[in-house]
Amino acid sequence: MGVIGGMGPLATNVFYDMVIEKTEAERDQDHINMIILSHATMPDRTAAIKEGKTDEIFEKLLKDARFLEESGACCIAVPCNTSHYVLGWVQENVNIPIINMIDEAALMVKEDVGSGIGKYGEKVKIGVMATDGTIEMGLYQKALKAQGLEPVVPSSENQKKVMKIIYEGVKKGQPVKPEDFKAVADEFKEKGCAKALMACTELSVYKIKEGLDDYYIDAMEALAKKAIEICGK
Repeated sequence: MGVIGGMGPLATNVFYDMVIEKTEAERDQDHINMIILSHATMPDRTAAIKEGKTDEIFEKLLKDARFLEESGACCIAVPCNTSHYVLGWVQENVNIPIINMIDEAALMVKEDVGSGIGKYGEKVKIGVMATDGTIEMGLYQKALKAQGLEPVVPSSENQKKVMKIIYEGVKKGQPVKPEDFKAVADEFKEKGCAKALMACTELSVYKIKEGLDDYYIDAMEALAKKAIEICGK
């Protein structure tokens, strides 16, 4: 398995732990061979999307993907949701599969909620917690709608809290104010969301650290499961 990581480093570390924990193994040799390329100097993805300057992100991701392909990887996992905005173009230029975390997470949500149809025939609502870039590009909104679900994004005020959790909390290694997370969670529940999707790998880190319950579905978990499957484990 090839991994383009470092976006951020802590999230990549959690992804590696997740793959190890979810691989059925009784000895070292039962685990998956991995090449983890921690590209921590990759420009900020959300900033690039907002400024309309994604060419550099694309070129660097493509270079990394080609390196992993040439190094013998059978597939590539990228534990960064926002980067998926350009990964489709990267996929067109390499010959091994780049796992689409967005699609895999939406599929996992659908499997979790069942038919996707509520008690009165309405579509099941799913809250989406993600970076501004992921939200503005509609990455998860499109994927969830494709599964027959109704995505719900935070209000502008609460979206600022999500960004604060990601950038001022997890990425900086600083404590997250519980009231910031609670405000977003409460909004989802008030709007009737059956589940909330942690659609940023920093939020995946937060979910594990805080021991959040199964109301919160982790997109990175879907990526790990698919990567293990592709690698024949």
